[in-house]
Amino acid sequence: MNLVVAVTNGRLRGKKCQTENSKDFFVFKGIPYAKPPVGDLRFSVPVPPESWEGIRDATQDCNICAQFDDLTKTVIGDEDCLYLNVYTPILPSNNTAPLPVMVFIHGGGFVCGHGTDDSEHVPDYLIEKDVVVVTFNYRLGIFGFLCLDRKDAPGNMGLRDQVLALKWVQENINKFNGDPGNVTVFGISAGGVSIEYLMLSPMAQGLFHKGIAQSGSSLLPWGFSSKIKALAHKLVQGKAINDDEQLLKHLKELPAKELVLITVKAVLSNTWRGGIHFGFVPTVEKSGKWETFLDEKPYNLLAQGKFAKIPYITGVCSREGLLTINEAAERLANLCKDKNFIDFLHFAVDDTDKIELQNKLKKVYLESDQSYNGNDAFAIDFFSDVDFFGGGFVSMTLIAKATSPVYFYEFAYDGGLNYLKKKYNINKEGACHGDDGGYLIKSNVLGGPISETDKIVRKRLVEMWTNFARCGDPTPKLDDLITTKWEPIAETGVVFMYIDDKLTMKEEKDLYPARAKLYKELYAKYPIES
Repeated sequence: MNLVVAVTNGRLRGKKCQTENSKDFFVFKGIPYAKPPVGDLRFSVPVPPESWEGIRDATQDCNICAQFDDLTKTVIGDEDCLYLNVYTPILPSNNTAPLPVMVFIHGGGFVCGHGTDDSEHVPDYLIEKDVVVVTFNYRLGIFGFLCLDRKDAPGNMGLRDQVLALKWVQENINKFNGDPGNVTVFGISAGGVSIEYLMLSPMAQGLFHKGIAQSGSSLLPWGFSSKIKALAHKLVQGKAINDDEQLLKHLKELPAKELVLITVKAVLSNTWRGGIHFGFVPTVEKSGKWETFLDEKPYNLLAQGKFAKIPYITGVCSREGLLTINEAAERLANLCKDKNFIDFLHFAVDDTDKIELQNKLKKVYLESDQSYNGNDAFAIDFFSDVDFFGGGFVSMTLIAKATSPVYFYEFAYDGGLNYLKKKYNINKEGACHGDDGGYLIKSNVLGGPISETDKIVRKRLVEMWTNFARCGDPTPKLDDLITTKWEPIAETGVVFMYIDDKLTMKEEKDLYPARAKLYKELYAKYPIES
């Protein structure tokens, strides 16, 4: 079979592969969707790639984007990283109908991670359900999110990269038997935050038709900052740099590895609220003589109904805050010791309200019944809410007011494919942040035997996610695998799918009502301090 496909910029040679269940599929890797953002293009908006002559080899993994690897304490990746990968069960012919497209946006706090096919991102399970899958890289950290209110450093470059990747999908995915009229974007953590930003930005309108945001929302404190410029100037303290133009020139001249390292140092020395923090992340851009990705705060846009009205799935894991054991252990210990909740709350609270609010926080987290054991259970609940559940719940309710269907879930299953618990060896019960990802995307990080229940949970998630991509309904029919109808949120109140070893529909009273009520009040009353 001739595995050469012609796309807008030239011809590509892919390769034939098999899933672990022996289903054939075709892979095309390292496809450029933008010019390399190097030299004068560092910090600039992405521009379409140049065409090439001949047939480009699309069988090898591409570069990942430059980032700090916390495990090795070294800088890995490259600035030349704006590539995508396409996985398709079948190439087009006279007899093939176009397939739904699922575009995966990777997580990593906007500072790490990648969409390159290796041991961590293999979409075998999805491919077996006859969908076309696209993964890609986008600029991270300062490369993707420096904002100096200038056309050559406007901010949100990493999100603009995502838009250009989606434009590439619209122009080319039919060449891989994908349907450009049926594109679902999905992602976990920063990938989930990205989904909501894409819904909010006019720049992305019409480029996708459904969204799935897992443990991610534009209202999360680590996924938004209004202090990008101030943080950037901290990178050059002690140097004779007096304005933004000089700063930009200096930052463009630094070697990429050096820039990553000084950024990490500056972010670690920065003060912040909540449990986790990443520094250079999405922001509101100053309007200028260029197209903005985001020109108003996310809460305002959500409250005004200014976002793409599409079928939408969003949800959280039962113990998102377990992530702090690995990422913010000192903060977790301090909260357990002093119980000064308000010190970690990311809202600009009036001084006159602080005592009353501190008492309310203590009542919610110290006097309520705990679902899990351990002296730190209340603190894990608190950071679960501050960093994930609170903002996710509020954005979900605002979105559901303006559009339908919106499906909400809580993933509570604790098994052999719980991704971050296994990766970080977290030995506590419950589903950690990002744990549902291991049941959708194959990862060799999760080696070893798995149980029959693990396999059933995996099949269920894959079935529901691909059903949604296909027709906008995660449970169009019930059978031995999908045993419960997933109802969308109704005008009468929030309902959600509780995903454990069984599927159960639950009501808002089952979704931490005191905690949910608290964050609806906080987001409505106080500005976010980030």
